[in-house]
This record gives sequence, C-alpha cells and structure tokens, in this order.
Amino acid sequence: MRAFMLSIALCLWLTGCVATPDPLPAAAPKGAYKLDKNHASLILRLSHGGGLSMFTARFDDFDAILDFNPDTPEQSHLSVIIETASINTGMADFDRKLADTKNLLDARAHPQIRFASTTITRTGPQNGTVTGILTLRGVSQPITLDVQFNGGARDPLRGTHVVGFSADGHFSRQAFGANAWSAFGVGDEITVHIEAEFVKT
Repeated sequence: MRAFMLSIALCLWLTGCVATPDPLPAAAPKGAYKLDKNHASLILRLSHGGGLSMFTARFDDFDAILDFNPDTPEQSHLSVIIETASINTGMADFDRKLADTKNLLDARAHPQIRFASTTITRTGPQNGTVTGILTLRGVSQPITLDVQFNGGARDPLRGTHVVGFSADGHFSRQAFGANAWSAFGVGDEITVHIEAEFVKT
C-alpha cells in the first residue's frame, strides 16, 4: 500500500511540474526539433462510393525534423519522411493491397513518401500555411498545409522543450498518378490531418 501511495504522489508531483503550454511561438527556443513519434498521428481520408462515406486510414511509421525560428517563423523549415508500406486501415490484407498497387502507393518501387517545406507564411498569432513539395510514387508536386501552433512548454518527463502543432491539407491523388479505382466511386481528393509534438534536440 505504501508503494502504491508513493507512486500516486510521484505522478501527482510530475503532473504539477508540467507547465501550461505557452501559446506564443516566440516563447519557444530556437533551433532543431525532432518529431516525438509517440505523440504524433497522420490521418488521411477520401470519398468512397461516390460520397457514401469518407474512407479513413493512417500511416503508422513516419518521422520529421523541424528547424524552428520562433522570432521569424517564415524562416523555419520542415522535412518529413513517411514509410509508404506503413499504411493502416485496420485491415492487414487491404493494407498490403493499397501498398502494392502500382497506380496507388506502389511501395515496392517507392518505399518512402517525402515532404519538404519551401514557403512558410504566418496568417495569425498562432496560425500559418506551410507550402512544400510532396513526393509520392516518385512524382513531386506542391501542396499547402494550414497549420496551428498549439503551444510550447518544457516537459520534465521528456527532459526538454516541446512544441505542438495541428495541420490540415488536401491534394489530388491523380496529380501523383495514384488513380486506382477512380472509375468505381473512389474520390480524387485526399484530405490530411496531422497532430504532432516536436522535442528540442
């Protein structure tokens, strides 16, 4: 019982040490940040059945590096690498089919999907757009993400400063040659939602 109570006390103490995130980007330290994979998600959706539903999947394995300039966010830079075969719909056989289909993900020929920012524009105190080059199936096209800065704080559990972001975007899959099943009611527009925490390195 004593050990249990000590564990509870320790958890409460650590919780009390977590600072409330500062919503202003300028309060975060400048420099390199690495994605915390345990606190990140990459969700994609597209219309199915001619609009009967929005089919949803995720990528389980991806990484990102952020060079963050809080004083001038426009000078920041983001690069992302996604392991193509890590697509996850909750159906393993279907995941393999999505990954292996040549005019869809074609993971064997193109094992990684990449994104590198080219232009960052601030649209509000905590909001901005990140335009960059997405490379999918070996085809590179510009896409734009709407990004919200959720705040930053020093996290005693991770021992460093952490910043968090939410992002949304959309693009045409046919622009990348990923046009499988278009004639069977599968939509063209992919919508993306990202939640990500980055830790200072």
